[in-house]
Amino acid sequence: MQTITPAPITGIIKNPGIGYQTFYKSAASDTQLPSSTMYIRVNWSEVESAPGAFNFAVIDHALSSAKSAGQRLAFRIMGYEEGNFGPAGLKNGGFPGFTFSFDRFSGVWFPDLTQDVVQQDLAALVSALGQKYGNNPAIDSVDIGFVGDWGEFHFWHTSPTPPYPSTSALNGLTDKFLANFKVPVVIGGDVRAGDDSAFKYAIQSKVGWRVDCWGNYASGWNHMRNAYPAILAEAPKAWQNAPVILEPCGVMSNWVASNYPWQQALLWAIDNHASQFSNKSSPIPSVMLPYVQDMLTKIGYRFVLTQAQMPTSVAHSSFTLRLNWSNVGNAPMYFERRLLVKIGSLVTDTGITMKGFLPGNRTDTPIISVGGLASGTYSVQIGLAAPGNLVPDITLAIAGAGPWYTLGNLVVGNLVP
Repeated sequence: MQTITPAPITGIIKNPGIGYQTFYKSAASDTQLPSSTMYIRVNWSEVESAPGAFNFAVIDHALSSAKSAGQRLAFRIMGYEEGNFGPAGLKNGGFPGFTFSFDRFSGVWFPDLTQDVVQQDLAALVSALGQKYGNNPAIDSVDIGFVGDWGEFHFWHTSPTPPYPSTSALNGLTDKFLANFKVPVVIGGDVRAGDDSAFKYAIQSKVGWRVDCWGNYASGWNHMRNAYPAILAEAPKAWQNAPVILEPCGVMSNWVASNYPWQQALLWAIDNHASQFSNKSSPIPSVMLPYVQDMLTKIGYRFVLTQAQMPTSVAHSSFTLRLNWSNVGNAPMYFERRLLVKIGSLVTDTGITMKGFLPGNRTDTPIISVGGLASGTYSVQIGLAAPGNLVPDITLAIAGAGPWYTLGNLVVGNLVP
């Protein structure tokens, strides 16, 4: 037997599903930090011009930009934002809803989600989205969205404030997304304040959560001290099933200008198992940058192969490969990546998945066939790849060029006299 002990590495690793999200920009233009995910929000009116008339060109364009920059896409559909007056196509189609002012804009309209006709339309829309993006490996995650200011599940900036959707309507929205999307699904944490039962239902259904005012330590009431502790209390283990994603109120330069305890906010992200964050593609203040870079080495999954054991030689049959792993990050991988073993040109998909590997240690012992290989000495390599793919795409936190990592050599031959 031979034992291999790879050297762990430090520093930022760019892997799918973790780290810094660019915001409405791809990594081609936002180059300040390595990024595997581009995040956008899309207005409802942009994807549905009339009841049942769906057009996803805006999402496709963003997806193309993300792919070109070596990223995946995360997105949310929102009911309205500044300068957008809601899904007018539904209003013109006679759907029931509410008219109000949002920020400085009057005449904003949002449908009544409790009505069957609206629920049926949402079911068709989410189904169409799911058919196109629900199991697309180029999609990182999807927000449930739709409801409230910017799709954040609150109506704080509206007058008069429309009725909050019923628990049944909100639970139905969660169900629609989970039925149509296999990629990670997240919901705005502010739904907890609007409807605690709906938030609990989403979390129990293994939905992740994101918040949009991370780092807000304003005097008096603020999100970090007065809102987010309640989310954490009700969803202490949600991160084990789906991602926690953070976005600041404003941008990080506001944290510095307002003298917020920003180092505390960064530690909060690590301690509470955030996998990704954005700064709305705004420059990260130079005083913060080293600390943000350090945070990026600690959030999300980070796989270290601590030890491998295998024979030095084997007959024309099979052998057991023993792999000891540590996930030294703060979260699991939320999508499928399987362990591949490559011996010469022979690649074996072991079927062992890294999805759900929580922070900590584990050991895998796949049995690897060498049948069909001619006698000789072969290099043994491992890698992590998507199901059905024999090309790995995950960087391990060990020395080596990757994404194939060499363990050592194996002599294959008939050893029986």
